[in-house]
Order: sequence, then structure tokens, then C-alpha cells
Amino acid sequence: MKFRLLAFLAFAFGVVGCGASKVQVSGRVEWPDGKPAVELANGQVIFESAATRTSARGVIGKDGTFRIDTEAKNDGILPGEYLVAIVEHRPSPEGTTTMPPQYLPDRYYTFTTSGLKATVTSGINQVTLKVERAKK
Repeated sequence: MKFRLLAFLAFAFGVVGCGASKVQVSGRVEWPDGKPAVELANGQVIFESAATRTSARGVIGKDGTFRIDTEAKNDGILPGEYLVAIVEHRPSPEGTTTMPPQYLPDRYYTFTTSGLKATVTSGINQVTLKVERAKK
């Protein structure tokens, strides 16, 4: 009887331990000429996977870089295929009602129109997202 209980527990813990674990994803948003998209600082890069039912995001830094988090800072994301959207942070300057310039075309704001995808694998992942500038 004890042997069966121990075998069951070992199997149960083995099954639980076999699930996919989150991995680190970081990267950079770039313009077509390869320069970092520093104008997008404080915007967000959002990853979404229908297969894993996962959504994760990261804030774009002053140097155009980002790190993706799912639930907590530096927790990473599950491996898989992701659609990517980018949302600008465009606060009005204090005391004005005019919006600052828009740097990205609207298509980057949704997963289905952005054209951006990322494949996340086990280990550390570096993703470069090339984006076009909005037409003036």
C-alpha cells in the first residue's frame, strides 16, 4: 500500500514538474535604418499568444529596449509563438491640450494589424522589432 502511494506521489509531482516554465525575453524596438526607437520611450510592447492564452508586456526604455513580464517584474513568458503590438505613450505637455506627435502608424496598436511576431524558445531570447515611422 505504501509503495503505491509513493509511486502515485512521484508520478503526480513528475507531471506537475513537466510543464513549461517561463523564459526571459528582452529586445529592442528599431526604425528601418537600425537606430533605436528612442521616441517610443515609456510606450509598451505587448506579446499575446492564443495557443498558451498568455499576454505579457514590457515598457520601452529611453534607449528603445524592453523586457517582457507576464505577472511580476522579470518573471518572463512561456515559450511559444506570439503576435506583438506596440502602444505609444503620448501624454500632453502640462498646461496644454495638444497631443505630441505620433511616431508610429496606427496599425502597430493591434495584434492583428501590426505584422509583428515573435517566437519565444527555451533559454534567453533577444527580439528585435523593426517598425516604420508614421507619415507626416
